[in-house]
Amino acid sequence: MSRLASKPVVFEAGVAVNVDGNHVQVKGPKGELTIPVATGIEIKVEGGQIHVNRRDDSVKPLQGLTWSLINNAVIGVSKGFTRKVEIVGKGWRSTVKGNVINLQVGHSHPVDFELPAGVSATQENPGSFILFSHDKQLLGQVCANIQSIRPVEPYKLKGIRLEGQVLRQKVRKAAGV
Repeated sequence: MSRLASKPVVFEAGVAVNVDGNHVQVKGPKGELTIPVATGIEIKVEGGQIHVNRRDDSVKPLQGLTWSLINNAVIGVSKGFTRKVEIVGKGWRSTVKGNVINLQVGHSHPVDFELPAGVSATQENPGSFILFSHDKQLLGQVCANIQSIRPVEPYKLKGIRLEGQVLRQKVRKAAGV
């Protein structure tokens, strides 16, 4: 049995959980999420806990996955998730206006990135901004889409990166010997 899935997912009083066949709906103060449940996985809600069990060992890997998805949904609708995006490069900057992020990152024109519903942003300084969402998967996908505008290049490490992202700098070629 999965070590994490053997423990129940604990949720607060402000969160409502509804199990409907092969879907679990989680509602809270930050938003609402629906999680699909694979056949062979049983979800039981008792008090302030959600138990994820499997019927047989053929769906053993899906038990931990389902537990993790439900846990992320509960955390997301109650507390939310944040990611800090940093822009590294001389003269490169960003501005946040509503749900549009204007990026000036070395292209011949500024790039306007429109945030999808469920994701919001605040400007920290011209070189960084913070993204907020209740959906962890959506937040990660938006961060990846923003990074694809100007990926970090391996020699000077200039580009758009996430805070805490581990980068390895390549060594340049040595002069002719």
